[in-house]
Amino acid sequence: MLKKIISFPLYYILSFLKLLFKRDTIILGTSSYHRYAGNTRYLYDFLCKNTEYKVFWLTESKKIMDHLDLNGLSYLSNKNMIKKVYYTLKCKIVIDSGTGYYDLFNLLSRDNKVVKISTMHGSGPKLSVERSHDIDKSIKLIKKVNTFNCVSFCTEYSQRVIGVNQLFLPLSKTKIFGLPKIDLLVDSNYINHIKAKKKWTKKILNLNETDNSKIIYYAPTFRSKSSELPIFTLRDFDINKFNDFLASNNIYFIYTYHSMSNFISPIVNLSHIKYYGITKDPLFDNMELMIESDMMVGDYSTLSTEFSILNKPQLFIINDYDDVNNTKGFAENLRDTLPGEEINCYDQFKTTISYAFSNPSCYLEKYQSKINLLQKRYVGNLKSSSRERFKSYIDTIMMQ
Repeated sequence: MLKKIISFPLYYILSFLKLLFKRDTIILGTSSYHRYAGNTRYLYDFLCKNTEYKVFWLTESKKIMDHLDLNGLSYLSNKNMIKKVYYTLKCKIVIDSGTGYYDLFNLLSRDNKVVKISTMHGSGPKLSVERSHDIDKSIKLIKKVNTFNCVSFCTEYSQRVIGVNQLFLPLSKTKIFGLPKIDLLVDSNYINHIKAKKKWTKKILNLNETDNSKIIYYAPTFRSKSSELPIFTLRDFDINKFNDFLASNNIYFIYTYHSMSNFISPIVNLSHIKYYGITKDPLFDNMELMIESDMMVGDYSTLSTEFSILNKPQLFIINDYDDVNNTKGFAENLRDTLPGEEINCYDQFKTTISYAFSNPSCYLEKYQSKINLLQKRYVGNLKSSSRERFKSYIDTIMMQ
């Protein structure tokens, strides 16, 4: 109550001050001020390098601030509240990768001169809105998304089935700009640089550049309800036997949790199985780890859409499919575009890993039609730069 009493007059004072400033600032961030990753990160980097605009990253992480300072990039934080308020008053565009955006003292949401843009987090058949688990939460999410002036999708298909049909966005608020991070997945120079650097495999596994071990990346998405880590629910699965199998085949298995995960399984770290807590590292980039990896084990995450672009094998553990479908739901039958083997038991898991590593071309060919359909519906044109499309739109706004 006290906060509302204080913020009410403050809003009107600051709103008056806004009239005195030129709107020439772009502010970007993620749904968490403690991460430097995702589509907005890559769009931020691009705008800093290719425009003269005043571009700021939102963060409260000292590690991110140190990183940006080291690279001569600008940011806003509560550490310097006067600076943060000043540039918020000058904000012309605010960009987020989620379903909400930065809004200090409601200065941006109530200002129709500020253009709010969502790059979206990812692209794939998993729905953002709950079907039955939490209807009130779904309604709130839909209302939040509809406060954006522009929400980006990758294709006309995803624009329609996700944007219009699921999020109830007017077609006029949707654009087909794609995902900025996908630009990097088709950039051979960037991919070769990441592969050679081996930043995350060296950090997580303590391997050197000459090590030729195979890397499997397991990145299960969050569930609406608390649950066991899906790999532990595979029939006949034994974590110690799996570790022995990996060791005998010179394979390492890295797994991470989604930042919103509520898995109840214990964290496991063995000689060839390593957990990395991404919430402890604000600079962690799962896209870089995907590039460094040789195979991915996924489920319903949009990461599988992005990994399909890299032309490397994927396996899927979706033994809670019915539960997820009844609560979260999918835009279509997930299995129609599943770009890899669906795993049901431990023996199948081992056999498929061995086959996919020894015969990657044959393995990928088996699922090529599904990969093609997935990319047609949720990736779109890989020859056109997403970041350039965003920049053209931003240029138009900044010139107004």
